[in-house]
Amino acid sequence: MNRRTRMRVALASTFPTLLAVPVICLLAAVGAVPWALLLALPVALVVHAASSFFLLKPRPSETGSGCTSTV
Repeated sequence: MNRRTRMRVALASTFPTLLAVPVICLLAAVGAVPWALLLALPVALVVHAASSFFLLKPRPSETGSGCTSTV
């Protein structure tokens, strides 16, 4: 999987969390959740996207070891 595809998948995986923004804004406006939660949401999105991006990195077993073995 190339870097561009990994980036797209990582960003797409944050979409459900991004849908929670209007709900959290509404809940913060009525006082059900603290406003600090809105400040934590961008951090959570970045951490989620970064972890997804690095988890999608190909492992050495998938790409081959790079050495040829002779018997």
